[in-house]
Formats: sequence, C-alpha cells, structure tokens
Amino acid sequence: MSERGTQAGTAERAGAPERRTQADRTAQARRRLLRATIRLLAERGYTGTTLGEIGREAGLSRGLVTHHFGTKDACIGAAIEEIRSSAGRTILSGGDGRRGLAGIDHLITAYIGSMRDGDEYMRAMYVVMADAISSAPVLREAVAGSNEAFRALIRTWLGQAAEDGEIPEAADLDAHAVLIEGLLRGICLQWLIDPGRVDLDASIRTARRAVRAGLGAR
Repeated sequence: MSERGTQAGTAERAGAPERRTQADRTAQARRRLLRATIRLLAERGYTGTTLGEIGREAGLSRGLVTHHFGTKDACIGAAIEEIRSSAGRTILSGGDGRRGLAGIDHLITAYIGSMRDGDEYMRAMYVVMADAISSAPVLREAVAGSNEAFRALIRTWLGQAAEDGEIPEAADLDAHAVLIEGLLRGICLQWLIDPGRVDLDASIRTARRAVRAGLGAR
C-alpha cells in the first residue's frame, strides 16, 4: 500500500470514533428534547409548550430544537410517537410472550397499573388527546395514528384468542379493539381527574371480567 493510502486509512480509522461520538451526542440531544417536550406537554399542554421552553427544559438552545425537528408541531408529533413506542415496549416487555386472552389480561393490568406509577408519558398523552379535539386540531392525525397502533396491538391478541378457541371465531375484532381501548382510556382519564374516587385495582379486576364476558370467552 502507498504511503498516501496508509495515511488515509489511518485517518479514516482515527476519525471513525469521532463520528460515532458525534452521532451519540446527536441522539442524546434528541432524546433530551423529546423528554423535555413530554414533560412540558404533561404540565402545560400544547399551548404552553413552545420551542423556547422545550430548549430551556432540556438545557439546550431553541435553535437546536429547530435543527432536530423544524417546527413545534413536528417536535410534538415526534413526542407522541415516542410515547406510543415507550408504552408498547413497556407493555410487551412484561408480557412474557403471552398470547390471546392472557395477553389482553396483561394489557389491562399493565396499562391501568401504569397510572399508579405516575407515568409522565401517559399523562402527556391524555393532555395531547384533549388538545387534539380542542386547541390543537393539527395534532389529530398523530393522535389518531397512535390510537390505531394501540388497537392493532389489541387486535393481535384478539386474533390469537380466536385462533386458540378462547373466543368465538365470528367475534368482531375491530369493534372489540375499539371497545377495549375506550374502556382502558376511560378508566385512566377518570383516575387522572379524580384519583381519590377511582380504585385502580378494582378497576383492573372488573375490566378483565367485563372484557372476557363481552368477548364470550369460553
């Protein structure tokens, strides 16, 4: 190999760690901005969340928020996707590969139970849902996509339950997915508004029985 080639190869190898470090820094900054956005959404909603506030909350500049996301709406859309992905990971990680009605039972327990842990991501999602039908209709598409992803997860378990003979094959999976999503969202919304009057443990037990009864579970 020529001396020039050797020098180039050495420079390339020497530069690789720096590029990885820069990529890591970029990813870390993006994570900080998304977490800051989610905290602000949970506390202040769409109107109270600005690019400047996001930057300050993250300990970064407003310009960096614009660099990563472009606009406030794009940043909040990315935050909604992060909430959805985080919730999916949390629910699936504790499921131990459960399928069918066992998966649905786990979903009900994990989803409602997350409220007791003061899950900031969940609180932010409910604030965003309310804003999407009032002060920030621009968020409707992102919220609708998150809701559909949630229903798709429910339909997967319902499909498995039908395959395994746990529920009738003729069960309308789409309708039941909407029903289950509405049940879970409704319980959690009531708890967020008036936690002293909503018993989460009793709600989990009752919801599991109600869903199985509604599905005609054998």
